[in-house]
Amino acid sequence: MKLFTGFAACMLISVTILASPKKNVEALRIQTPLTIDAILDEAVYSQVAPATDFTQLQPYNGKPSAQPSKVWFFYDENAIYVGAMLYDSAPDSIFNFLTERDNIGTSDYVGVYLDPYNQGQLSYGFFLTPAGVQVDIKAIKTSDGDNETSSWDAVWESKTRVTDQGWMAELRIPFAALRFSENASTEWGMNIFRNIRRYNSNNSWNNVDRNISGFIHQEGTLSGLHNIKPPIRLSISPYVATYFEKNKFLYKGGLDLKYGINESFTLDMMLIPDFGQVQSDDQELNLSPYELYYNEKRQFFTEGTELFDRAGIFYSRRIGAAPKFSANSMKTEDEIVTINPSETQLVNATKISGRTSSGWGIGMLNAMSLPSYATLTDTVQNKDRNVQVQPFTNYNVSVVDKSLKYNSYVSLINTNVTMFGNPFRANVTATEFVLRNKKMTWALTGKGGISLRGNSSLQAGYAGYLGLDKNKGSVHFGVSQSFFDDRINFNDLGYLQRNNELVSNAYVYYQHTEPFWIFREVSGNVWSDYGRMYNPWAFSKVEGGFNLNLNFKNNYNFYWGSGVQGDSHDYYETRTKGRFYKSPSHYWHDFEFNTDWRKPLSFTLDLGGNKRFETEEYGYYVELGMDLRIGQHLNMSLNANVSNQLDEYGFYAKEGADILFSKRDVNSLTNVLEASYVINNKMSINLRARHYWSSALNKTYELLQPDGSLIIQPIYSGRNQNYNAFSVDSYFRWVFAPGSEMVAAWKNGGEDFQYDVVDSYAENLKQSMEHPMNSFSLKLLYYIDYNTLKNKLKK
Repeated sequence: MKLFTGFAACMLISVTILASPKKNVEALRIQTPLTIDAILDEAVYSQVAPATDFTQLQPYNGKPSAQPSKVWFFYDENAIYVGAMLYDSAPDSIFNFLTERDNIGTSDYVGVYLDPYNQGQLSYGFFLTPAGVQVDIKAIKTSDGDNETSSWDAVWESKTRVTDQGWMAELRIPFAALRFSENASTEWGMNIFRNIRRYNSNNSWNNVDRNISGFIHQEGTLSGLHNIKPPIRLSISPYVATYFEKNKFLYKGGLDLKYGINESFTLDMMLIPDFGQVQSDDQELNLSPYELYYNEKRQFFTEGTELFDRAGIFYSRRIGAAPKFSANSMKTEDEIVTINPSETQLVNATKISGRTSSGWGIGMLNAMSLPSYATLTDTVQNKDRNVQVQPFTNYNVSVVDKSLKYNSYVSLINTNVTMFGNPFRANVTATEFVLRNKKMTWALTGKGGISLRGNSSLQAGYAGYLGLDKNKGSVHFGVSQSFFDDRINFNDLGYLQRNNELVSNAYVYYQHTEPFWIFREVSGNVWSDYGRMYNPWAFSKVEGGFNLNLNFKNNYNFYWGSGVQGDSHDYYETRTKGRFYKSPSHYWHDFEFNTDWRKPLSFTLDLGGNKRFETEEYGYYVELGMDLRIGQHLNMSLNANVSNQLDEYGFYAKEGADILFSKRDVNSLTNVLEASYVINNKMSINLRARHYWSSALNKTYELLQPDGSLIIQPIYSGRNQNYNAFSVDSYFRWVFAPGSEMVAAWKNGGEDFQYDVVDSYAENLKQSMEHPMNSFSLKLLYYIDYNTLKNKLKK
């Protein structure tokens, strides 16, 4: 993954004091492009001073780096060139492992962040490991600090080389990979980062004080960039793909287009998208009243979508999801559903996003899906008919964001779902702001939104949030209040588990970032929540807890979290408005222990449990993870999780006006095996196999009373649940040219559900694999860049 934990953790510390003076390094204009070979032998290296004198971020913030570094900068009319000499007194101890692109792993690395507008709001990162693995990152100022996003990809050149003095790197970063105006300043914001993994030491050229919120505005400057012009940013990536599924071949084709409308804004368009090679979702048995949340894995909806995260009302998985309307509600007494699409077919998607030199960020995303149909079969007349489960649908998200002084901002965002030929409409408008004082000691954060949805008449719902945080020094604290009325609903293009509630929160956080005694870092948190329902206006819950995180000098880590919740009124488990279940008070514990993840073999142990004070309900879980690195090329991991909840009370069914609960044992077992063999920094093989088994064994059935209590129903009987999910995702990926790749994939998956609990693990595994959904595919994508093509034609 692009977000490497050690660096991100120290970047997001929310403490603020004034920054130290900024360093400056000059870039030299050259007439002849550098040869990207990581030799650093061109004469121009002696004609300009390098960036030197790096300091530590961790473990001893501000002290000199343990190993010296020199980094030079050059530019011509097309690109910026970076040359780096990373000295190391023990070159045979450099962590030099092969990983896939965008995955640092446990390797050393060097990288440069460039902020063309020098505003401290947005910066582009280009990182390399000694094995030549490229990692590109976009760092963005948000209400949570400076967040690094793994969704951004650029096309650039690089080369690395390990020598007896350390290791060297050269980069060529095309101006087309960046956004800047023709009247841009000759000074760009810039910082360089180096990680020396055997010390677990992060270092930066311009000192990044960990007692200052964020790192983008703590960059130094890169000067001397005269008479550079933003190039035409135009590229297309056509693809062709073939799938072999259910004993037949399927063929697909389409393209992605990127066009720089101007120096600030980019158009990104996807025509006839194909997501057949995206990793499978981790399916689970869901007994909760809430919809399962799945992370977005489709690149178009992860790349360049940072602006659309404002106010938390956009969930891109809604686009192209399962049809909105149920085929079961349309069938007659004699009909059954024989074909029901699991997703809608996207026909295209377009987004425009960017930020101006004056701090205005603007984004628009639009996608359209074709009509979806289910097939109903009349079992008496043996006839089929098609019913529309979702008409042609348009999804739209628009956002405007304004950067303010002192790392503050204000945003306005709107989401809209329109179904053609159907009166249903859904529209949500929300705002988010963060206001900080001049010294950035205090932050006032707010969110507010209104949803309008329905058919002929629209129902309005409202939500809001206000928080005040003090984040200076080793002790931070804050308070917040959230509000959701009983009509707010943005789940047509967003994700909201619960509405109809108000939650008050308070916390105190402590951190000690300097090593002492046996510890490298120590942090802890104490918090409390008080919740009420909006309609009816009634008590819901009160809870509190603490957590403690200890990072040791040997790079082991220990986490302890505990909490307690008093007797509560659960209005969600009943699945009926106005009815609640009186949930007895309970406590919980969570312990996690990690060995040094830099070692060839490392372990993670996570265990915990919970217990009700007044009933027999209790639960426990144990998760054991193992990571194994063999040589430079092979990585493997195994994760096993056992979770048992015994004598649990939960919703079972509704019988007319009656609400039935069951006392049950819910047991789950999950095994995940992952392996990757990286042939070189352009070619790799990956495998991920997962088996999930969960069962719910009902012991008694009980009737919910108006006061929230339960009365046993001895004459009632019901069905248990036994669910298995099995998936395999295997890929061979070859990046045969910059931005171009060929991917061969094998995906296999199966599910099994029955109403009798099966106790044998082997039998459950067998049943999950009895109906495999094998898919073999081959996809070829070729990147065509206007500037590269133009230069080749000139030659």
